[in-house]
Amino acid sequence: MFAWPWWVFSIIAAVLWGLHFNLVVKVSSVLPKDIYTPLTIFVITSISMLLLLPVIHQKILTNLVTLWHSGNDIRLSVIVLIFTAIIAANLLYIAMQLSPNATVAALLDITYPVFIAIIAWLLYRENHLDWTVLLGGALIFSGAILIVWKHG
Repeated sequence: MFAWPWWVFSIIAAVLWGLHFNLVVKVSSVLPKDIYTPLTIFVITSISMLLLLPVIHQKILTNLVTLWHSGNDIRLSVIVLIFTAIIAANLLYIAMQLSPNATVAALLDITYPVFIAIIAWLLYRENHLDWTVLLGGALIFSGAILIVWKHG
């Protein structure tokens, strides 16, 4: 389906997230502090999905029906997926508002791959670890500790 290797998409996504986080800080800096809420930024960033909805409406409905009929465990997973996305995004926007800058907040947020591995093992007993993943995770956490130590 796609001709490029997977890591190209990851790098492009990282660049777009870099732009996104800087724009979140820029937009939030214009809003008066007494009305700024992370939910405001979340709604602003979600508008793109709403704009795409008419284009992909039928496919989304088909997918949602398929998910709904996949069983209770999948339904619960989808509900938790929705709530974790909303809560995590809002917590990140709060962190960006309170941190010295978007870079510091985003660098701490980037520790999530370590939690992906831990949660995959806890929930599904999947082991994604080898020496390169362990070393990368250790470097990510080392960087996070340095950031909290310096800017915390």
